[in-house]
Amino acid sequence: MTALRQGLRGRVEGPLDDLLGPIEPHCLLHVADQLVIAHSHHFALFLEQTIFDALGGESRGVRRQAAFEAAHALLGPLYAERHGASPREKLELAADLFAAMGQGRLQFELSAEGGAVHAASLFHGTSFLAKYGGRIQNRMVMDAFASGYCAAAGSLAFPSDWGRLDADEVTCVARGDAVCTFLLTRRSERPRFGEALTRKVVESTRVSWAFEGGAAARARRTGIAMLEELGALRADERGLISAYGVNLALLPVGYVHQKTFDTVHLIERRSPELVPVFEALVREAAQTGAFHLLGGMLASASFEAACGPVGRDQHERLEQLLGLARALGWGALSAPEFQPGRVLVLRAPMTHESAYYAMKHGPTARGRLLFQQGTAVAIMQLLHRVDFGTDRPIDAETYGALFKLGTRFRVQETKSPLRGDEACEVRVEAVEDRW
Repeated sequence: MTALRQGLRGRVEGPLDDLLGPIEPHCLLHVADQLVIAHSHHFALFLEQTIFDALGGESRGVRRQAAFEAAHALLGPLYAERHGASPREKLELAADLFAAMGQGRLQFELSAEGGAVHAASLFHGTSFLAKYGGRIQNRMVMDAFASGYCAAAGSLAFPSDWGRLDADEVTCVARGDAVCTFLLTRRSERPRFGEALTRKVVESTRVSWAFEGGAAARARRTGIAMLEELGALRADERGLISAYGVNLALLPVGYVHQKTFDTVHLIERRSPELVPVFEALVREAAQTGAFHLLGGMLASASFEAACGPVGRDQHERLEQLLGLARALGWGALSAPEFQPGRVLVLRAPMTHESAYYAMKHGPTARGRLLFQQGTAVAIMQLLHRVDFGTDRPIDAETYGALFKLGTRFRVQETKSPLRGDEACEVRVEAVEDRW
């Protein structure tokens, strides 16, 4: 947090360890007082597409509102600490923070009446172009998070009792434009805000902790070592972080889960029969993202330098994968039961997902641990279907092969604090193909 504490005298241009802070013993991450997770473009793009498929054009408003609230909660306290800062200085801080998080570089041209923001590269749009360019024709703008972030940064830099600044993306590299452009105009509507999941909320939540001995202790050591490696990462001149075969970014937990659960609740009210379909796709977003990111990290030279070689057997590799998940802010995951190729139980006292839902929506009898479910399946696939003894990288072909031949897995949510249990727990089991 050094760079942020230095305030506007220094630009937020340093490595991630100037921004990130762990919340122990929960193995969650925060920037300022807002929770974040580190994740890949595979997860982010799949989740955005899933929400669009579920809501169509309405999804744009859902995602932009979630982005505005998350960015407002992140930037608001940072601006408030700098009473004498000019609007230009505040916008410079917002741009620097955005780039340091791996989201891209923003160029603000704003006044109190509005203006424009330009970006040659953004996490969502640039990643879409790299992953699908030339193969999928896209006519949509892709950068809902950047849109909400620009609106929040501008509204906070130029506050008005009359209304807020709203951002509309009018050009986007994901659909073939040269740059991404956001036009900002003053709206008479007052901004809407929900409760934000802060570091203090998490730290004040009571959970039951078991002594971390044996495998859990080894996973924790791996997590600590890899968090230092992650902290050394620095955005390139585009404001992007390319590492482990993916584009990596810090994603505000509020943005990820507000848009996801707002969509779940809308579907439950309108077409409850479609809820299982949407939930399956959210799980797969988490699965494909975790598969590429965890697999890429485990196969990387930086992992071997920090933690030693990849484990020889599945139990040792499982400890390493759980350590990586901890470093990424996905929770203090442990595996109380593991039968190689057959069963994996993944447990944590709290995750960013359970903490968000409990804070925002309260108890529920429904299964809501979709991120944890997808992550558990990805870990099982990495253990059972990937040979880390080869030089072959983790790529789209590796992931696609999972759905051709071989063991299939199903996942079930077995415990949740949202229904009164002491832990977040999911169970993955092998399913035999019967023809």
